[in-house]
Amino acid sequence: MTITALIFDMDGTLVDSERVHWLAWEQSLAAEAVAVPDYDEFKKYVGVSDEQMALEFSAGAPPGLNPRTLVARKCRAYLDLVPRIELLPGVIQILERWQGRLAMAVASSSPHRELIALLEHHGLQDRFAEVVGGDMVARKKPAADIYRLVLSRLGVAPSACIAFEDSQSGIAAAKGAGLTAVAVPHAMSADDDFSSADLIIDTLADFDEQLLYQLASSNN
Repeated sequence: MTITALIFDMDGTLVDSERVHWLAWEQSLAAEAVAVPDYDEFKKYVGVSDEQMALEFSAGAPPGLNPRTLVARKCRAYLDLVPRIELLPGVIQILERWQGRLAMAVASSSPHRELIALLEHHGLQDRFAEVVGGDMVARKKPAADIYRLVLSRLGVAPSACIAFEDSQSGIAAAKGAGLTAVAVPHAMSADDDFSSADLIIDTLADFDEQLLYQLASSNN
């Protein structure tokens, strides 16, 4: 098997954004006097879509708060906080290692405009051939729709792609689309079940030629 593309989740995989998501929800709900779970409890929402969180959070809000309105409000708050978001360890190393050798793409449940804002803030927008957000498909992760759309846009077979994910739902989405899946857990997803992942690594910088060959060989 020949690997021709690497596909990356965004939140928790490329960028350290979970705390900023939490802050955006906190700000969005402040006007409604609704509290979000504290940060330690918020980890249960890693890999959960904004729409699902809005449904849960709006249940404790005054009558009349539309979940769609809440999602839009949270998105605006998040975009304002993008300058606070840093890249995770190993991101620059893996991009530089494989730039020009393999196609690279982003596949995330976050809205497309959030993904573009993050990439532009870090000067990485030219590194990726495709950027697909959750608002571009009918079903978000753990459904496989996002990955199937990325594969279609790249014009590559699932067997030729490796996905990098930080959450159990992300791994499920990648495997559901037939990709080889590499888990890169972080503090908030360390307790997830990554037993279905093909490989688990500490940081993206660890993914070198030897591991690429190992994964390609194991799927032949």
